Amino acid sequence: MPERYPPCKIRRHKSTLFPPLDALRALRVSESRYRRLFETAQDGILLLNADTAQIEDVNPYLIDMLGYSHAEFLGKKIWEVGPFADIAQSKEMFARLQSTGYVSYEDLPLRTKAGALIAVEFVSNTYDCEGIRVIQCNIRDITKRKHAERDLTESKAHLHQLTIFLQRAREDDRAHFARELHDELGQNLTALRMEFNALATCLATTDPAIAARLHAIDQVINSTVDATRLICEELRPGMLDDLGFEAAISSHAKNFTRQFGVPCDLLLDSEDYGLDKLLSTSIFRIVQESLTNIARHARASHAMVALQDRGDDLLLTIADDGCGMSAELAGEEKTFGMLGMRERWICWAGELPLTAQTGEVRTSR
Repeated sequence: MPERYPPCKIRRHKSTLFPPLDALRALRVSESRYRRLFETAQDGILLLNADTAQIEDVNPYLIDMLGYSHAEFLGKKIWEVGPFADIAQSKEMFARLQSTGYVSYEDLPLRTKAGALIAVEFVSNTYDCEGIRVIQCNIRDITKRKHAERDLTESKAHLHQLTIFLQRAREDDRAHFARELHDELGQNLTALRMEFNALATCLATTDPAIAARLHAIDQVINSTVDATRLICEELRPGMLDDLGFEAAISSHAKNFTRQFGVPCDLLLDSEDYGLDKLLSTSIFRIVQESLTNIARHARASHAMVALQDRGDDLLLTIADDGCGMSAELAGEEKTFGMLGMRERWICWAGELPLTAQTGEVRTSR
């Protein structure tokens, strides 16, 4: 009879030599996700050994961007690869990375293998990966953006020149129209005045009705002469051309006080600002429009205009003690007055911030 052995229990022990299958599966999934992100990223990525500076991996996007093969990158130091060889600070960058852990360049020129020059943003940082220090360089092609920025800058420059041209043309048209009004209509009004005076002398009478009619005609002629003079002055202040900016602005402030009964203090810190014709006209027009707005809307009892020479800049401040304006109205550009002031000042690379209490404009000479 064969010998019988008693049944025994076999215990299962977890292996300490190999990780569980679930952990291996999770690790493979994680590596697959990383590899997918690395290979499909729309930025160039370089991975370097932080101790040796050798390139250990490069993603397809950077290969396409620079035109070098995967093999031409691997095992080389970053400054040994063509696009980065011309960068004098490559070794310096690596030293900074080792000490600070982070380096960035906002507009770095790189030359591709085909010889094209591109602009990139270059950001590098270091991190530990399973005890190994790794440098990751993210390289973004910003060539199209730089071209767009350049085109926008050129477009703004052209628009600036066009604005100045239109301002000059508008002022030339105003001056021409003012001269025509003064010469043609002014002469006709002078002749009409002389003819009326002669007629009034011939019709000298004590008849109250005729005297009243003659007086009414005389008043119409006088008001027409005054209106013509005012229109000519509004179109092109003669004092700007004859006596200069400082005298013209002073005269306008006095006329404002006389016409509207609102005292206007004029504070000029220079007797000669050295302004060219177009800039002096623009400042005068802004003061003119601002004082008109004060007279119409502010219900003010006092106004102030100050012009400060700050070397390369001019600061014009216009203030009053009236009811002010809302924040919405201060930013409103639909009214012709506000729009005109902004157009005039912006064409001189100026700023036109408005508050409920004061209006300040700042420009570069």
